[in-house]
Amino acid sequence: MSTESVQAYSRLTYPALENVDLTRVNIHEQARGHATGYAAGLRAAVAETEQLRARLRAEHEAALEAGRADIRATLQVLNRAVRSLEQAAVPVAEEVQDSLAAAAIELAEALLGQELDDAETSARAALTRALHGVSREEVRAVRLHPDDLAALDLETISSADVRLKADRSLNRGDAMTDFAHGYLDATLSSALERARTALLGRTA
Repeated sequence: MSTESVQAYSRLTYPALENVDLTRVNIHEQARGHATGYAAGLRAAVAETEQLRARLRAEHEAALEAGRADIRATLQVLNRAVRSLEQAAVPVAEEVQDSLAAAAIELAEALLGQELDDAETSARAALTRALHGVSREEVRAVRLHPDDLAALDLETISSADVRLKADRSLNRGDAMTDFAHGYLDATLSSALERARTALLGRTA
């Protein structure tokens, strides 16, 4: 009998197979966890943004209301003074009327000067004057001083819904509303002149 080399045998090892279903569940849970965290973060960001918008809107309304309150108080004082003079049947000389009107104008100018110290409030007031009583569809653009335009926040610009342009020929706090066939003078000097004319009954 011929001798043949003895074949060596080794133990067969089989690789362990992962539980595919368990792996899929883990991946799904991880993905869901990431999605949940992202959604929660997004909701928190939206809530914070809404709170900021509400606060800015409230501050803007408070500033406008404070200005209106100052003007109303001034008009009440002037009206009481006029009524007192009328009830006393005292002839009011023209120079007295001019003095009262000049005092009212000086007070209005002082209030406007304080408003101009606050760039954002001044810019918003200028934009409000420029758009008061006009149709947005007819407005081609509103021109503002560059510093006033830069002071406006994005929400105010968006809510204005008109084209805003910088115009260095205007003073701080002034505005001009351009239409297809004309413009509206919303400058502070024009507003004061109209008030002076209304008080004096003539152009000063």
